[in-house]
Parts: sequence; structure tokens; C-alpha cells
Amino acid sequence: MIIGSRVQLIALNEEVMNLSLKWINDPEIRIYTGAKFPVTRNEHEVWFDSKATNKYNKTFAIQIIETGKIIGIVGNTDYDPLNRTTYPYIYIGEKDSQGKGIGQESFNLILDFCFEVLNVNRVYGYLFEYNSDSKNMLLKCGYKLEGTLEKHWYKDGSYHDVLVMGKVR
Repeated sequence: MIIGSRVQLIALNEEVMNLSLKWINDPEIRIYTGAKFPVTRNEHEVWFDSKATNKYNKTFAIQIIETGKIIGIVGNTDYDPLNRTTYPYIYIGEKDSQGKGIGQESFNLILDFCFEVLNVNRVYGYLFEYNSDSKNMLLKCGYKLEGTLEKHWYKDGSYHDVLVMGKVR
């Protein structure tokens, strides 16, 4: 468990798996992820189990301390011990918790985990150019825009630019 001022990052469990399957299949959330089609329960269970058991690529549920409500997922993937890099990610599935700084607090907690526990030198991420909320959050967390991959991702009938952002220790 990782504890912040308003949220704590807790281990994954069955409740989180069910919530995250609902969230990833919500069109208003999926539009910002790499998921191209609705995710089946079986596909999600395979993904979820791999995240729950990986020693270096960790995924946590975001829980509001005051209420105990689970509102999203945060973690890291593509950990590279040789280059000391990883790709942190987040999504807030509960819409009433979006836009309140909870995501930024949660993301800063996972960044601390990446830099302090995993001892990475660099974190990075990719996001669609139309995802201005995530871009602004990453900038507030110290990321810099490193480049644009033009028309890089085909989704929902058209090609989209993908922004490359990163932060060095």
C-alpha cells in the first residue's frame, strides 16, 4: 500500500477487476486508451492477472482514503532495468472523481514508486493529441513534450497523432 494525502494505492482484487473491466469498456474512457475494441472478460482477466503478479510492472487500485471508494487504476509497465526506464499510466474510471486533482496525486505517488523503489532514471508515456487533460496533468507532474508521432494510431475510423512525453530524474 502507498499512502498519499487523499488517496492510497492498494493491491488489486476481484472488486477492482470488475470495476476496471466496466471502466475500460466505457466509450468515454476507452477513447483515451489504446484499447481499440471492447475488451472481453477473459481478455481482461488475463491482463489483470499479469498485472497483479508482476514484480516490477505494478498496478494498483486508487482508493479514496476518506470513503474507501475505488476510483481508478495507476501503475507502470515496460520496466527496463538496463536502461532504467518505465511507462507509468493512470485512468480514473469514476467520472465524479475526475478533474479534482486526485489523478495528479495518484500519478505522483506512482512516480515516486518508479523513481525511489524501481530506481528508474526516466519515465515516459504516449497519449493521443486530443487528450488535453492527461497532457496537462503530465506537465504538472514535471513531464516535457518530447515529440509527436504523426498519424501514428488508427482508432475509430481515423488516424491520430500520438504525443511522446517524458521526465528524467
